[in-house]
Formats: sequence, structure tokens, C-alpha cells
Amino acid sequence: MKRLFIILLLCSAALIAPAAFDTRAEISAQEPAQKQVEQKPVLPLIPLRTDFRNSLPIPVGERLEFEIKYSRFPIYATVGIVTFEYLGPWNNSAKTVSGNGPEPPIEGWNVEYRPGADDKLLRLRATAVSKGILIAILGIDVRDRFESLVNGDNFSARMNLTEVKEGKKHTVEAVTYGVSEPVVRYRTTDLANPNNPPKIKEVPHEEGMMSLLSAFYFVRFQRYKEGQMIRFPVSSDENNYVFDIVVARKEKLKTDCGNVKTVVIEPKLFGPGKFFNRQGEMSMWMTDDRRHMPLRLVARTSAGTITAKLLNFKNNCKIEDPQPDEEPKKSVN
Repeated sequence: MKRLFIILLLCSAALIAPAAFDTRAEISAQEPAQKQVEQKPVLPLIPLRTDFRNSLPIPVGERLEFEIKYSRFPIYATVGIVTFEYLGPWNNSAKTVSGNGPEPPIEGWNVEYRPGADDKLLRLRATAVSKGILIAILGIDVRDRFESLVNGDNFSARMNLTEVKEGKKHTVEAVTYGVSEPVVRYRTTDLANPNNPPKIKEVPHEEGMMSLLSAFYFVRFQRYKEGQMIRFPVSSDENNYVFDIVVARKEKLKTDCGNVKTVVIEPKLFGPGKFFNRQGEMSMWMTDDRRHMPLRLVARTSAGTITAKLLNFKNNCKIEDPQPDEEPKKSVN
């Protein structure tokens, strides 16, 4: 569950699945990865919002906690918690750690590259922790951490760190995005086997490229119109992808705060050569206001259905009404 468990949400759906339905690991082990070919958009493209110099639609300190459930008859169970945090501007204080040199820009960062003193960067973090059936029956203890530093002007990824703790597995993947040349450089260290040399891989860098974590937020910051789509590049898991996000409809969603007006988007991430090689479909419900807070995400594949529900929405039920000509059309539970 590990990977699909976190990825479905991060992809924003994006940012996922236990060993029994870990589509990324399972598929890659069975067949070679296919290079994604950028296809002609099937719907009109919405111009991307990429200028965030003045402000972001979310506050510093925003924390979103999602409960992840997996279902496939006869199983219906909670499998983990995924938490996203917007930590605000990165403070390049160049503090030292016990006299051992400058404090790393991200905890666990093991690459020489450091951002410049004048770099305007923002900090994002996500964690995934298994619970319930994963630990009790499958014996899978997942404690993963994802952190990104992104460009404060256009939100493109600058650095990303993924720390994977899953049973005896413990790895750290550090990624830099086009910092000195047009490449995305991956460096993966196996902390469970310290004698193994780091694994290095480079892939081409594109302007405006996202990490998986930054993509989760970038999708929220866009302006949406039914029957259109957005498209942007993402580099993750040592490969490059083109993410297509379709604006499906607007409708009301039953929540702890009552019926809430939402925008429903459909990330087209399943199929040959896409982020998930297997067939499937994904939908995400976001509040129909400037924050586009994700309330619910559902991903369906032949391996089962994963549902993510925002747990702490009831702590802040305030939303901004959409424009009068954007009234939702129906309600779902």
C-alpha cells in the first residue's frame, strides 16, 4: 500500500497502496516502464496560474490530515493517515549543527547543493503512517516523509527529499531540479545497507517542473472551468510525466460541515506510459473557493478502491462562495 497509499493524494490527485495492491512497485517489477508520450489535449487547456509572488491562497501552517481506507470485498478497512503541511518561507539562516557545518535545508539532506542566500523558497511536507489492517494483518509498518522546497514565484520544485521507512527498508532519496543544468538529479541512499553506494540517476528537466508533493498544492492553486483541463510536467520516482487534470463537474458534497459546494477534478494518471501503468480512475472533490481544499479522493483499480477523507475540515468550515454563475448541480454523499 505504501506507494499508491501516498501517491494518490500527492498526485493531487494526486499524493497509494499496501503490499497487496502497491501498483507502482508491482507493475514495475513485472514489466518495463514505458516512456510517456505527450498527447494532444482532449479538452481545451486552461492557462496555468504560475505567478505566486504576491500571495498564496492558503495560510502558512495549513495542516491537512487524511484518513485512507482500502476496500475490496470482503475487506473494508482503514490503512493509514496522510498529513500535508505548508510550512511557509524557507529560512536560510545557515545555522550550524553541533559544529558540523551548516544546517541542511531539509532534514536528512545528503547532497552538496545548498540554495543561495537570496533564493525565495517555500517549504512543503507530507507524512504517511500506516495503521489498522496494514500492521495488524499484513505486518507492514509504513512511516514515510516527503519534503519539498519550491520556487516562491512560480511554485516549481527546487529540491525534494523522500524518506521511506517500511519495515526493514529505510532509504533516502534526494532530488534537485535544474539547479545548475537542465537535469533532474536523483540520489538514493540505502540507510539499511550503509555499505551500498548511492544510486544516481538523471532525467531531463523542464521549465515549471513539479515534484509529486508540489503538484498536490499546485493543482489547488489553479482556476477551473468545467469541460476544460490543465497540464504540467512532474518528475517523480526517477521518471518524468505529464499530468493531465480534467475539470469534470461541480456538485455538493456531504461533509461534517454540511453540504459543501465542490469542484470535482479527474487526474488522468492511469494507463500505459502514465504514472500508474495499470488501468484505473481517480476523482478528487475540492471546495469551490480560492483555497480548493481537498475534501475527498477516490481511486479505483482492479486491485481495489482507495478512499481518502479529510479529517480536520470540521475545524475550519469557512469557505468562500463561488461566483453566481458557477452554482453546483447536484449532491453526493
